[in-house]
Amino acid sequence: MEGEGDYSTHYCHSACKIALAMLKSFRRLKRKGLAKFDRPEAKKLFMQLDPQLYKFYGDRIRISVKPRKFLFIELKYGEYQKKFIDAWKEGKLRTGEVTINETKIIIPFKKEVDLTNPSDWMAIDVNESNVTGVSTNPHIMRVESSLRTIHTTYFSIIRRIQRLGKYKPETTERLLKRYSNRRKSKARDECHKISRKIVDFAKQHGFGIIIEDLKGIRRRIN
Repeated sequence: MEGEGDYSTHYCHSACKIALAMLKSFRRLKRKGLAKFDRPEAKKLFMQLDPQLYKFYGDRIRISVKPRKFLFIELKYGEYQKKFIDAWKEGKLRTGEVTINETKIIIPFKKEVDLTNPSDWMAIDVNESNVTGVSTNPHIMRVESSLRTIHTTYFSIIRRIQRLGKYKPETTERLLKRYSNRRKSKARDECHKISRKIVDFAKQHGFGIIIEDLKGIRRRIN
């Protein structure tokens, strides 16, 4: 490409890193039979900027295009985003790798957290229908879980589909893949919500987390 040498080498490093991540993701999906394309494809155009390629000012961002040539972009944000910007101005947060797509600029904020000296500890007990946390203060946290309902519901659906296999094998295979993926997606989303609530509760009270051995938990839930 003509003039490509004028751009910072950080752009090349970033592009290679993104391409490698896409390739790994594609191979993982292909092994599971979930790949929708014959080769990796980017659904949306975007780029990532490491901290050496930009300077954040709070209300705008300066991006290095070429040596001694910069692009300034004014930022629009709401009250929720303003809380993070104010914390950054006070030195409580740092910015991470910025992502830019066709309509948005995503600026992550980082906070250093000392996990070696929590004020207290919270024990987590995982049950079939809920997750319970208890500290010595005492603080009690209980998060209801729908994992068992998800697995039971989709187990019944998949069992009914399998019974049709000898009559319509192609349709059965397509439906099994569809509902298996739905079950995994719903279970993964539920686990993410539960873990987020646990972490937020622990951060709010300055707790460390002690969790039981999770070996075999899938078998117990099922």
